[in-house]
Amino acid sequence: MGGSQGFLRHKGASTSLRSGKKRGKKPLVGQAAIGELDSHLLYKEILLAQVNNELNQVGLLAQKGVEKYPTQTRFYTLLASFFLKTGNHLEALKYLTHALSLEPKSSEILVSIGNTLESWGKPHDAKGFFQAALTVEPSNVPAISNLLNLSMAESDWSFFPKLPDMLKVLDKRKTLGNPFNLLSVVDDPMLHKSHLVGRDRLLQKNVLKNHKFKPRVTPGDKIRIGYFSADFYDHATMFLLGKFFENHDRDRFEVFLYDLQKFEDTALGRQIRSAAESYVSLVGLTDKEAAERACADGLDIAVDMKGFTKGCRPLIFAHRAAPVQVSYLGYPGTSGMAAMDYFLGDPVTVPASNRQFFSEKIMYMPHCYQANDNLRAHPEAITAKAELGLPEDKFIFCSLNNPFKVTPVEYDIWMRLLHAVPDSVLWLLAPNEHLKKNLTDEAAARGIGPERLVFAGRVRIEAHLARLPQADLFLDTFNCCAHTTASETLWSGVPLITKPGDQFASRVAASLLTAIGCEDLITQSAEDYFDLALKLAQDPEALGQIKQRLKDNLWNTPLYDSEAYLRDFQDLMEKAVLRQRAGQAPTHLFLNEEDIQPKTKAS
Repeated sequence: MGGSQGFLRHKGASTSLRSGKKRGKKPLVGQAAIGELDSHLLYKEILLAQVNNELNQVGLLAQKGVEKYPTQTRFYTLLASFFLKTGNHLEALKYLTHALSLEPKSSEILVSIGNTLESWGKPHDAKGFFQAALTVEPSNVPAISNLLNLSMAESDWSFFPKLPDMLKVLDKRKTLGNPFNLLSVVDDPMLHKSHLVGRDRLLQKNVLKNHKFKPRVTPGDKIRIGYFSADFYDHATMFLLGKFFENHDRDRFEVFLYDLQKFEDTALGRQIRSAAESYVSLVGLTDKEAAERACADGLDIAVDMKGFTKGCRPLIFAHRAAPVQVSYLGYPGTSGMAAMDYFLGDPVTVPASNRQFFSEKIMYMPHCYQANDNLRAHPEAITAKAELGLPEDKFIFCSLNNPFKVTPVEYDIWMRLLHAVPDSVLWLLAPNEHLKKNLTDEAAARGIGPERLVFAGRVRIEAHLARLPQADLFLDTFNCCAHTTASETLWSGVPLITKPGDQFASRVAASLLTAIGCEDLITQSAEDYFDLALKLAQDPEALGQIKQRLKDNLWNTPLYDSEAYLRDFQDLMEKAVLRQRAGQAPTHLFLNEEDIQPKTKAS
């Protein structure tokens, strides 16, 4: 528990909160039972308020619990969760450290401290508390889930020998913790679906009334479409969408934006707000109130752009915000929610055989599900290699994916490529020292010296697009492949090699490559992936031909045809609404009635 103990010593964690416990006569058994019942009822009331996102109520009730039951740690952890959500990390830690003094071996408290530190921007310290929690309770699901996530984010793969046992625990406990944390670790879409469906059943117990919508036919009415997101600012999703909201057909649609977080006043954020008929902040509203607000606006279709990513509020959709509800773009997999009618995909990301991994019906875009902005500027000048720390005379393999996506499986292949191509380097995203050290150590364990690795930091999108063209070949990750990064890479004219798996998160780059006419960069096995990367690294003519094809196809293939994309998207949304208005249940939707499977290597 070294890291966690060190942090507490460093912070001088106080245990000086007075319990306020008064000594007196031993209470009668009946009084003790009543007190225990009252405490339990208060605890349940706080949990219900927490599930319904009634933040202020959580704070008030938890404070009451701390004052009335000063030796019961559960009220301290709940009060700390309130302070965490309001951004008061120090106050949260104060109550958690006091709770830990009361129960030093509580895995729940250790996990809560870890969550607080992670939220505070101290992920390395947080890891120590998740590890400590697993020492106390090896089957603690949140500790497993969060340790996997933070370890992957630092390329700390020491847990991989224990991964099968961890997955067995998660399967036995019928929960995945945060489902997003597992996407890069294991490609098992049925595991995700079964657990998320079970999670939805538990959530439904907190939905007192699910809105019922009667079919209605109102000829001439515009379709009211509402987009729910926490990313209406300078976020990767908004960079993909470009003028998506602004360019909706106003003869057919009215656009409503529902913000799940406090508005960030940026130029892009203001542009997005002005593109809608209505912009509504849902901050401060409970999930039920948010759903009721959307219903009052008369939405025909609600589009969840978050899923299980940061800032998500799935219970809004469990309460039903609209007659038709669609999961789109944010989370690369099923929601598992009975109330989510559709998931937007395409024939590559969700072939017919993979529909079984979704609780939703699939809306099939004819090409790629991912929106792309063809008005995005190409950089006026490419950043010099010397400025990026790249050598002038060597082949540049690159993988600027988020570090949490990289596993030992890909890294083994990449090191083999460095051995096979001596005049090459690998360019990786590694924005902190823990990452750099771990990646350097892992390379050394595979016989590769530090001079063969070049580390990139995080930069603004303009600087990122200006540096990407210096790569010769992008090497994709497997379980959770490049999504937005793949789009940026292809836009920059850099070939990308991918190996799709079963889950949606592993198939996105294959969809992009298919839509831009480069299916020959899709491989079916790790060996094929290695062989193709080696061939292109050793055959400048073949690589040059692919680069020219990327350049030629930029404007005459579907991937960056933003206008056609939006027309297809709107047609699908209209189909879904018309089905509901006709009293028909959701079904898989295509723009053409026949189910056309992709002619692609992404099988």
